[in-house]
Amino acid sequence: MFTYNLQSVLEYRQSIEEQKLTAFSDAERNLQREKHLLQEIREQQRGLVDELKALKNRECDSRDIALTLKYSEELQKQENRQIETVRKATGVFEEKRKELLEAVKKRKMMETHKEHQLQEYKTDLIAAERRETDDMSIQRFSRREP
Repeated sequence: MFTYNLQSVLEYRQSIEEQKLTAFSDAERNLQREKHLLQEIREQQRGLVDELKALKNRECDSRDIALTLKYSEELQKQENRQIETVRKATGVFEEKRKELLEAVKKRKMMETHKEHQLQEYKTDLIAAERRETDDMSIQRFSRREP
């Protein structure tokens, strides 16, 4: 019966890989959420530009224009902050991706080692069976000789 002497190490590496996959998935979801927020801010800015164009064609109070411009400046600040947040989230995402790839590589290395060990075991088992059958054949042959 084949038993892999590093099975606990392999299981440990599998659990590490699962943890890294969870962290990677969280980072990916966070990045998508931050990108979505950035897209919403940009849509608000486009809506504000359309609103300013509409104000141009009709009479309006200067306070309305000033308020709209102030809101536009605030949206620009929000966009800049959100761009920075997306940049940081992208960095975290890339870091988690690299960590996951490293964990996968280590696990696959252990699985390859296990496969080689299994092949050695099978080869040794076949050789032992062959020696045993050879010994039995020699014994039968030696008994038949008068």
